[in-house]
Amino acid sequence: MTKNIIFVLFLLVILVLAACNIVEGQQEESIDDDSSVQEENRLGESIENYEARILKVDTDLEKEHVWHFVPEGINTMTISADVENVETILFWITETGTGTWAERTLIGYDIDGSDGWFITWEFGDRIFLDHITIQALGNDGATQATEYLNLRSRSTVETDGE
Repeated sequence: MTKNIIFVLFLLVILVLAACNIVEGQQEESIDDDSSVQEENRLGESIENYEARILKVDTDLEKEHVWHFVPEGINTMTISADVENVETILFWITETGTGTWAERTLIGYDIDGSDGWFITWEFGDRIFLDHITIQALGNDGATQATEYLNLRSRSTVETDGE
């Protein structure tokens, strides 16, 4: 009888130890799962860090509120952009209004940012009421960023009347 009791106690101890081992294995598995999720998150964050970004866009023109003004007699302008993770920048002009993107015109591009990202555009005697779109194409081949400038001609009558 004592042998049976010892045998049953021995089996109970083995069952308890086996149950503890299973719980420990599941906890380790869940810890491993969390670390792989964290690894995936880290990879996701690093991909985000490589997205094309436009930090700042500027011109050599006078700016008031949201408009960049082209004074009478000026026929060139420089548009520059501070960017990250960019391979090419396209500079487009579109008329103001809705649905004008299909009628855009490429006014320049820059594929070498070693000297800064910019174009100098000679536009002649054009009269402006337009948008300039700066489109940065990411060096990852998949992302792009876009910023806009509002452009308007300013006549000497406007500046004298102010």
